[in-house]
Amino acid sequence: MFPILHLQGDPQQRGQQYGSQAAPLIRHSIASYARQFAHRCGLTWQQAQAQAEGSLPWLERHVPHLLEEIQGIAAGSGFRFAEILALNLRTEILSRSVVGGSHLDCAAALEHNLQNGVPQHPADPAHEFKGIDLIDPAQANPDGGECTTLAALPQVTSTHHTYLAQTWDWIGEQRRACVLLCVRSDNHPAYLTLTEAGILAKIGLNRAGLAVALNLLRSTLDGQTEGMPVHLLLRLLLECEEWQQAVERVGSYPYTASSCVSVAGITGQATGLQPAKATSFEISPRGIGLHLPQGGILAHTNHFLDPALREDGCPPHTGSSTRLERAYHLLRQSAQTGTLEAVTLQKILQDRTNAPHCICRYPDPHLPVWDRTESVAAVVMDLNQQILHVAPNIPDHVEFVPISGIF
Repeated sequence: MFPILHLQGDPQQRGQQYGSQAAPLIRHSIASYARQFAHRCGLTWQQAQAQAEGSLPWLERHVPHLLEEIQGIAAGSGFRFAEILALNLRTEILSRSVVGGSHLDCAAALEHNLQNGVPQHPADPAHEFKGIDLIDPAQANPDGGECTTLAALPQVTSTHHTYLAQTWDWIGEQRRACVLLCVRSDNHPAYLTLTEAGILAKIGLNRAGLAVALNLLRSTLDGQTEGMPVHLLLRLLLECEEWQQAVERVGSYPYTASSCVSVAGITGQATGLQPAKATSFEISPRGIGLHLPQGGILAHTNHFLDPALREDGCPPHTGSSTRLERAYHLLRQSAQTGTLEAVTLQKILQDRTNAPHCICRYPDPHLPVWDRTESVAAVVMDLNQQILHVAPNIPDHVEFVPISGIF
């Protein structure tokens, strides 16, 4: 299982606790993303940090408390503030990349990183990078699809609980950088999040009964405007006390890069003030689209479903459409037979039908490690019992481990 870090105090204190406990894993994240930015964007690690720092004036106006926490992570880990900021803005930096193949400036960027002491993975060659581990677009990952998200509301679940679940599909080498953060604060509900070391939040659930999940989307407008970084948005949503606050928070900002943020909530259900809810918010530089449950179930993959946003969306890979159809089929089947619960959702996330365009994704050994996407982990969140069921590897390789009672 991934390390569980317990953080508390003010933002600076929480950040220092995070950084000091996760310093070796943060080093791993830096090695991974320095390589990603070089291959996909042609950026050195120094240039990536400069891009991240270019967002500081906007972030200082909107989320100064998150910047304070990032400062704490830097102080605790021994890395520079700009390095931790670049990790938290990794989606926005990568949104400027071309899809498929290595950037023309990749070899020079990798060499620059090596000569300037940027952390390297042990497998990285400690010599010139000319022609090493580079691929042209014709040899690139034919299906750049990523996560599959599922939600089920009480009217269709056998337990009458609300669930939010997903696979997290990304570069397999980042599994070694995964951490679970259990965060307590006097200013917002406690929350538990599965994230990459150095990044404030990703998939998670808070004590108020709100849960968040994430899918990558791509738009031709990405990377051209200022806006809220998606991983900082996820953190802000985990701070929310109730559903309407989360909805308003999503709608409060412009966005630099496209993503789908799914939110489920049971806040107010106990008093009868509002029912359990779930929505997938498709965010992009153009605006926000909503994808709502169908008969108490919801699924999303890696292409826009909102007609207005679809106009700017990059064409979906075959895997994204195939996974979406399969997810809805399995959800409907389970709902109709009265068997939809946490274990059922785990099995859906383990589904290998239509491989390689399947929900549970295996790595392609023919691709270089930096382009080798797989299901790094999977999570099923029970909002009523406040349990995260975590598969810390490809979900059909391991058992889901329930994590509860830590709030």
